[in-house]
Amino acid sequence: MDSASAVDYSLPSLWQSYQDDFTMGTFGGWSSQQALYDYRSNSLPNELKLDSQIGTSNTNSLSRQAYVAAVNQINADPTLDDAAKAAAIEQANENIVLQPTTGANQAEGILKAIEAYNAANNLPEDQKKIVRAHVLAWHGGQQPNWFFTNGFVYNAADPDWASPDTMLKRLDNYIHLMMDKYAKYSDIIVSWDVVNEAVDDYTGQIRNADDPQVSQWGRIFRRPDLDGDPDARLYAESAWVRQAFESARTWSNAAGVHWKLYYNDFQDSNKLYEPKMSQTIKMLKPIHDAGNIDGYGMQGRLAWAYPSIAQLKTQIDAGLTVANEISITESDIRSDLEPNPDYDPTQPTRRVTEADAADPAHEWPNYGSCSWEQRSAANGNTFDVCNSPVRRIPAWGTGANNDLANSPDIMRKQADFAADWMDLLLSYKGKIVIDDWDGTSDSNTFNRTDGAQLWSGLPGNPEKYSFFAVIGAPAREKLRDAIAQADALDQHAFTADSWQRVSDARAAAAALVDVRIYTIDGVNAVKNATTALTDAIGRLERPFTHTGGDPTISGPVKVGATLTAHPGDWEPQPVTLSYQWYRSGQAIDGATGSSYPLVDADEGQRISVAVTGTKPGYASVTEKSKETEAVVRLAPGPIVDTVTSALGAAGNNVATATVSAEAGDLLVAYVASDSPQAGGQTSTVSGAGLTWTLAGRANGASGDAEVWTARATTALDRAKITAKGRLKNWDESITVIGYQHASGIGAVVTASSDRGAPRATLTTTAPNSWVFASGDDWLSPVHRTVGAGQTLVNESFPKVGDTYWVQSTTAPTATAGTAVTINDTAPKKDPYNLVLVELLW
Repeated sequence: MDSASAVDYSLPSLWQSYQDDFTMGTFGGWSSQQALYDYRSNSLPNELKLDSQIGTSNTNSLSRQAYVAAVNQINADPTLDDAAKAAAIEQANENIVLQPTTGANQAEGILKAIEAYNAANNLPEDQKKIVRAHVLAWHGGQQPNWFFTNGFVYNAADPDWASPDTMLKRLDNYIHLMMDKYAKYSDIIVSWDVVNEAVDDYTGQIRNADDPQVSQWGRIFRRPDLDGDPDARLYAESAWVRQAFESARTWSNAAGVHWKLYYNDFQDSNKLYEPKMSQTIKMLKPIHDAGNIDGYGMQGRLAWAYPSIAQLKTQIDAGLTVANEISITESDIRSDLEPNPDYDPTQPTRRVTEADAADPAHEWPNYGSCSWEQRSAANGNTFDVCNSPVRRIPAWGTGANNDLANSPDIMRKQADFAADWMDLLLSYKGKIVIDDWDGTSDSNTFNRTDGAQLWSGLPGNPEKYSFFAVIGAPAREKLRDAIAQADALDQHAFTADSWQRVSDARAAAAALVDVRIYTIDGVNAVKNATTALTDAIGRLERPFTHTGGDPTISGPVKVGATLTAHPGDWEPQPVTLSYQWYRSGQAIDGATGSSYPLVDADEGQRISVAVTGTKPGYASVTEKSKETEAVVRLAPGPIVDTVTSALGAAGNNVATATVSAEAGDLLVAYVASDSPQAGGQTSTVSGAGLTWTLAGRANGASGDAEVWTARATTALDRAKITAKGRLKNWDESITVIGYQHASGIGAVVTASSDRGAPRATLTTTAPNSWVFASGDDWLSPVHRTVGAGQTLVNESFPKVGDTYWVQSTTAPTATAGTAVTINDTAPKKDPYNLVLVELLW
């Protein structure tokens, strides 16, 4: 054993180790420091049993007193004839009176203490202490004999046993009272063992008066006439079991508590599982079919030598055919048993008899498993079976043996079995609800001479290997889950580096899967390997899909202008994009936005941008644009960033341009439209969520020319901007120009004429301003010949026979107060409307 000398409260607690799987608890005291630390659930071993609820006096119980009083009153009633009196007395014979149980060590006192503990510690629902209530109907000395007699009085010399009909009604009344009495504790009681240990270990029939553990129920319901028909006998003699479950379901529902109802029984670790197990399932089948059972309780009295894990799986699977869930209710793992070398599976396994004492050479410890002389030693469940598959280790002796129980070899055997047992339970996800261990140490448990607990019987009760094996099981289950998660992944979907991390972590994890755990270091090694693998899986990176070619750059390549990066399409969205601008291949400090204003240092240099996409679970990818032309320096003034034109469908008074522009650009919409010969057309501009303002309108001649402006508050990406004529069914056009470094509109001049060469003059109001014009020719689709020093920006010819155009001076005008003329030298005889606007710098 390790050097630990006492329970170590720095270790993970038993219940917290399993809180994601099922509840760990104890069949025993709940309030010791160790129980509070390691267990969450608790079964009161004795306080809810029949004797604790109704008293043990054979002649003067509360039920007897009530019965005597009722009989006296019935007999004194002159209105009742003999038949009525007999019926009334029989009814009194069926009624039970519960005794108070509010003392500190009685059921209600304990339940209130648990509630108080939960409240005082403000425990949330998933951490509060809970109770498995045990038990409504059982056998043996804790079922007082007087409960089964007429008149509630027991005379050992001449007992007057009640009839089966009386007992069924008495049982129903008792369960009714119990459900009502304990409904107030439904905040902590989660289930009830309705019936406990009804089936005999050897015959597979209901326990009765002839069994070593006498069952008063079996005595009353015994049917010798059915001995030749085992199935009929089992069904008939288990009538009280069916009644108990029916009553528990009826009265718990009536009390509004809806507790989970359990059948609870053991399979001793020195006795064969059959026929008891199959007969138990057969007995429970009609109860299940009636909807009156929820859980199958396996007490879990086990040993490393017997039963096998395969047998336990068979039992769980069988239990789940008659119940929806399983709880392990009084668990331990004996260390004192070993395979019996003299076991003969062709011969029956049987109880030891006095006749066996006549042949000591064939008794334990010389031979086999049984001893008449020692039949009651070691809890009476060690030497009581002849030809058992297991026997007590001869060197163990007849009592406790701490030296062997704490020897490394024995502790490893117990721990390995415990680990496999826990692995089995963990495999039934959602079906195992509670695992209650019996007691808190080898010396504080039912099987106290057998080395059956997770904590030693040595002073201080330090943890044995099995404790670490048990808390290591859920850790190893998580390790297996992480390995399975890794194995389900397609390595080709991830980057090579990130997959290598997973591969390395998986190999390290796989190396621990089959390593037995006997220490906290073993537990932590598994947890750390799981964390490493889970982390590697979480850091797996997928490559981005970058579509649409390399990033591109838009904007004038001129000092003072702003360039904008267009990253292209990245999949899957959303993607976080970052930017780095470069000057002739060298990163520009601080230039990490999606746009970049060209500065003096950029003159003569070529600009590029790198776009990096990042996303959790994906490898970062960087794509780089081509370099621009060399940056040039121009005279001061507004800079044209983008020009977009659109001509509406013939006869449609709407034209829509798809515009991309930078944040801060001054957007100017140059609009022209057709109209009736009498004129009267006007237009409006809208789109991109911007506020559009009319700068100027000329419609003195037929048709209409207009200029509208708006400021781009954010960057625009393929935004829709629409011009719409007031008069329907007349052609419409729009040209949208985005200007950088344009502070607004200055002077505006309009001109209209029914005949002549288009011409208008505007006097600038500020230095370095730039003059643009929107024009409309209602009569002819004729190319414009612009005047000297001017540029035709856009020209369109709708099918109706008009001409719509935009023109400007070739460059900004340096001096304020300069008269700037916009004119065309041809055509000379057409009507026109013309709007001139000054773009201020």
